[in-house]
Amino acid sequence: MGSQSDRSVCVVGAGTAGLEALLSLRQELPDAELRLIAPDGEFRYRPMSTDSPFRPATERALSIASLVESIGATWVADRADLIDPVAGTVLTRDGATVGFDHLLLAAGSRAERALTQGSVWERGADPTFLDETLQVIASDDVKSVGVAIPRGARWPLPAYELALVLAWRAAETGSAARVTLLTVEERPLGALGSEASEAVSGQLQEAGVEVLAGVEVLEHRSDAAAAASGTARVTLVPEAQESAPDPLSSGSTEQARARIDSGRTMEFDRLISLPTISGPFLSGVPTDAAGFVEVDETLKVCGSPRVWAAGGCVAAALEHSALSAGQADAAAGAIATAAGASRQPPPEPPELTGLLLGGQREQWLTENPPGTREPSTRCLWWPPGRAVGRMLAQHIAALDTDIAQALPSLPAGVPVRVPVALDCSRQPPSGEGDAAGAGGPPSPEDRAARLRDIEQRQLMALSRRERSAEADLRELSARLQTLESSQEKAIRELRKHGYLRGRDGSR
Repeated sequence: MGSQSDRSVCVVGAGTAGLEALLSLRQELPDAELRLIAPDGEFRYRPMSTDSPFRPATERALSIASLVESIGATWVADRADLIDPVAGTVLTRDGATVGFDHLLLAAGSRAERALTQGSVWERGADPTFLDETLQVIASDDVKSVGVAIPRGARWPLPAYELALVLAWRAAETGSAARVTLLTVEERPLGALGSEASEAVSGQLQEAGVEVLAGVEVLEHRSDAAAAASGTARVTLVPEAQESAPDPLSSGSTEQARARIDSGRTMEFDRLISLPTISGPFLSGVPTDAAGFVEVDETLKVCGSPRVWAAGGCVAAALEHSALSAGQADAAAGAIATAAGASRQPPPEPPELTGLLLGGQREQWLTENPPGTREPSTRCLWWPPGRAVGRMLAQHIAALDTDIAQALPSLPAGVPVRVPVALDCSRQPPSGEGDAAGAGGPPSPEDRAARLRDIEQRQLMALSRRERSAEADLRELSARLQTLESSQEKAIRELRKHGYLRGRDGSR
């Protein structure tokens, strides 16, 4: 293998993971030829306001061309269409061929409507939607709101924050509106661990939000097909549709009726759901039935010795910008080691870390009184906003003088530090380039089964972590008991021989 100076490294994608990886690779491989393949001309970011840690400021943009030029890389303004790991090439949509010795896939993910009824909630996508929803709740025009988390949402926290702020506004204004959270998770925020789940459950109960956990909100279909999902059902009674909705349009805001397995029927004046997330379906690398790139525990693409992946495109139960940036740094370190630039072992893929906040009701109500234009829903997670990684954050801060690199003091909350389960579910028979789905698009049942498998692996990883922590506590407790017993024995011996006396002179 040649020296790192004649290595060519290619990054696909210009989101948080892609740009963080590009900057990290330049630091790790100062003489390597770097190429970025991405159709986007800008990276959009929204810093948090200095007046409030939970209110975003005006959205800003970072020029991809300027960033690439500043580090001496090459930008191919196109979308990757086909990866050939054996030949070491990426074929773009416009027909260009880009060569590589090592490749990092950071193509991101895509959001899709999970339900044809109701509205889709994507924070920041339609600022007026939340304004209007809060107004009709305060005016008592809406009596019931359902907030649904579908399978494959990947970051369910925004739904919890939405349910909380809707309930807080209803209580503050004396509205009789009822808020119900319907989630496919067996426990609220179960993927973040038992302590986080208990904390958010307490907040929802205190706010008066009814929670239906372990239920899957489905479009109306046959009982046999619904039963195959293996999950309790909340089936939407079909409404007349004049035309198919756009992938992420607001949808219908008319009443939605839902029928639960137990026979109970609920009606919602407003139904709001998170989108479900799909992978980029890259050709030439192993992808699962949901389109995500399959990687092992080191973020290396399964069966591909010189291809890594990071961020939203990988097959994992959790997706967050800070997690994506950490994965990009870890993958960049692994590529530097493979290229011979570092003799240190590459860093382990990161865990998801943060704080699950509590007690934010009064601050949210103070900062978002009725009539507030573009109110914020951020009230549960710290650090707030779109974390952009250590390298990308430094680059943005150097260009944008209004950006502070240091976060304010940490608020009180439940620490969250959870592993993100990564595993190759299958090995391609040819070793490379065997993409799933070559015979046609996967069925909804295959996709749902793969998403359930990813979620189950995440829960199993959490269970192993919690069992290990309990074992460590038991061992520590046993050691403390042994130490206390030894101390008591030593004290008795010292007193027996007259070395220790009480205040009254007794032994």
